[in-house]
Amino acid sequence: MIKSINHCILILSVVALFSACTECKKHQKTETSVVAEKEDCLYSVDESAVKVFWAAYKTTDKLKVVGQFKKLSTTKTKEQFSSVEELVNGVNFSINTASSASGDEIRDLNLKDYFFKLFTDNFEINGSLAEMNEGSVTAHLDVLGLDKRMVLSYSLTENVLKMKGALSLEDFGVLKAYNSIHNKCIDLHTGADGISKTWDDVDVIIEVPILKDCN
Repeated sequence: MIKSINHCILILSVVALFSACTECKKHQKTETSVVAEKEDCLYSVDESAVKVFWAAYKTTDKLKVVGQFKKLSTTKTKEQFSSVEELVNGVNFSINTASSASGDEIRDLNLKDYFFKLFTDNFEINGSLAEMNEGSVTAHLDVLGLDKRMVLSYSLTENVLKMKGALSLEDFGVLKAYNSIHNKCIDLHTGADGISKTWDDVDVIIEVPILKDCN
């Protein structure tokens, strides 16, 4: 009889413990739902905080040269959207290539007169961003009247949207600009091996601080 009573007590204890855990999980789910509901946010961007960098390469050792476009404008600036995807999708932009700064005034002047003057119309790159999907977004660029596409990978960390991509000057149809800057800087692009080389590929990095307004 005592064993039977003890057995019943043990079963009741297990049932009570299971019920308590179930209630605990329900409570946790409720709290999670409340937190999720509070994340009702609007997203915007201030174009003055957007940074667009380029990276080009010279010499056989592929030494990197980095610059930044200091002047650009976008649509949707300071407008609020329900998601980052909605903010990015269809945004138009214009970059002033004459504002490129690499930390070397002579280099910047050479790039302006012997590269960007031939690469862009009136020193402007106009374009737009297509819909974001599966970690990438496509940029459409107007290069001397032709629509050129560039696929950018992206990440969103600490409210900073970072997009990266690479383009080929040959594929973009701007070999005239490429040959012009190479010939102008033929000595400056000569490495220890005595060979002058200007690489065809250019990397593009875009940093967009996202403004987040949550209820």
